Amino acid sequence: MTELPAEVVACRERIAAKTSEVTAAGIDISTWPITDAPEMKEITTTAPQTQQNYLEYDGHYRPVTNHPGCSVTNLYYDKSNTTGATPYVDGNNDGKWTGNSAFGGPNAATGFLDGNVAKIPGYPCAAKEYTQNNEDTSKPIVILVHGNSTRPHTWEKFQLPAGTDVNTAYENVQFTADTTARNQLAEMLIAQRYRVIAVDFRTDVVTSIDPSANSSTQNASGNIDHGWATPILESLLKAVMKDQPNRKVALIGHSLGVTVARDALRRMYVEWSSGRAGAINPFPQVSHVILGSGANHGVSTYDPALGSLCQNNTTMRGTIVCEMGSRSNYVQTYFHKPLNGPRDLFATPCADGDYAFGKTGQCGNNVVKYYTITMTDKERGTNYQDLYVSEAASRIDMDGCVKNTLTTLNDYDTSGYFNKGFIANHFGSMRSAAGLDLVMRYLAE
Repeated sequence: MTELPAEVVACRERIAAKTSEVTAAGIDISTWPITDAPEMKEITTTAPQTQQNYLEYDGHYRPVTNHPGCSVTNLYYDKSNTTGATPYVDGNNDGKWTGNSAFGGPNAATGFLDGNVAKIPGYPCAAKEYTQNNEDTSKPIVILVHGNSTRPHTWEKFQLPAGTDVNTAYENVQFTADTTARNQLAEMLIAQRYRVIAVDFRTDVVTSIDPSANSSTQNASGNIDHGWATPILESLLKAVMKDQPNRKVALIGHSLGVTVARDALRRMYVEWSSGRAGAINPFPQVSHVILGSGANHGVSTYDPALGSLCQNNTTMRGTIVCEMGSRSNYVQTYFHKPLNGPRDLFATPCADGDYAFGKTGQCGNNVVKYYTITMTDKERGTNYQDLYVSEAASRIDMDGCVKNTLTTLNDYDTSGYFNKGFIANHFGSMRSAAGLDLVMRYLAE
């Protein structure tokens, strides 16, 4: 009999111990729901979303067949886009974070990676695929999953124009902006011969269909929720896996992209396990799930000090916060209940090559490797460093099945990306030198 790898043994021991703990608490694992939360039930209306009927849509899963974000119109990285509002220039011309001077643009970096609109059979929505002229097909295909209000340029190098001051007062952090552009994940992954596709949730179109007069009770910042983002990523993952059935796929998510990535895998598994036509079990093909600064157990914007958005905002800017719950006083939310399961028991499906969502024999003997990366708290439990998440909010409580890693208090994104460095601490998990090093090392494991 072949001896199991030590990491598989450790994970199975953790699953057994957690199962005993949950059972002792009187929780019936066999009846724990893993389907979509009733509060997020998929919409059935066919009327297009507008600022007048948004309440019928926001917070609910949207099929890509009726989704304003599933669009390839006016993509800034589309080489054929010569007449749109953000025509192709060099693949970095999105018109907001990388172009608008109010947010620290134009991007002073040069020599951007070549790329174009991803064209994958069966995928109707937007994604950017970076040109790879020397692919190592023994490596997994990497899917990059950006966070809220951003686009695929989250993964690319950025440099503030000379003389632009960083915007760090709100988080009370200090750093000097880079004077030369640092390569980011997109550049590093292409150099290491990976095939790289960055999903695009089209946050640029949100303010046209959500009330957007302000950010306290409306959605001027163009936030999205899981009902918007998850179906798009599901569609991309399914298309890539069906197009490349013999290849492994690695998911790398930041911020909102963390729970979107996990939720997409859950929904794909539920469709497959329920026997839906055309469904695919993703876990036999997933190699890595690498998660930076994710709200696996709450976000700060739920709490009064940063706006109480869940209580006061009915747009997607509020519904995403309701889905996440409180960072400081976390109680499992309707969104997290099927995703995390009881006490995180379901949070690392197939980490042991066998167990997923309360059942064994679900993984095709494929071991999925899970990692979280978070900036350390200044003082655990009270004084956080990352504006949105804490160590406890971001970690997954399944030690043995996941590697939870902390960067230091100094590991900011010093590029000045995203509104002149605003939330540079939050972006540090994926855009600081330390965060980049961790991601690349984990992906090679």
